[in-house]
Amino acid sequence: MNHSEAKDRPVFWAAPMLLGLLLIFGGTLAGAAWISSGKLPQQLESLAAYVPLVLGGLGASFWGARRAPSQKLLMGLLIGLLLLGCLLLLGLTLRDAAFSAPAAGMVSGILLTASLLGAISGAAVKTKKRRR
Repeated sequence: MNHSEAKDRPVFWAAPMLLGLLLIFGGTLAGAAWISSGKLPQQLESLAAYVPLVLGGLGASFWGARRAPSQKLLMGLLIGLLLLGCLLLLGLTLRDAAFSAPAAGMVSGILLTASLLGAISGAAVKTKKRRR
């Protein structure tokens, strides 16, 4: 890839980050709507919060590892870390609640584990060689 092609190529991690945030926020919103409408029991409240977190981390890391030009596993993990950083920053700035270390640790552990699995599976997928 020459220098002019590198300028035309979009940043590979931006789209996976947006996908991860969309999956997390959309899934959390859907879970909250199901709980408030009574379709999902109140006992599954934590499941409705953690499943979108896992899906967002998996999806973003998988797609980021697939799109990365090199060092796919590391790039997938970095996307998971960026996603975690965005969530922690948004959680601290948008809520008036105080920082909760146990909750942040739980979210961090779940998201980083899902990101690791997504990065490993995304880096392991073989890509087809294109003919010119």
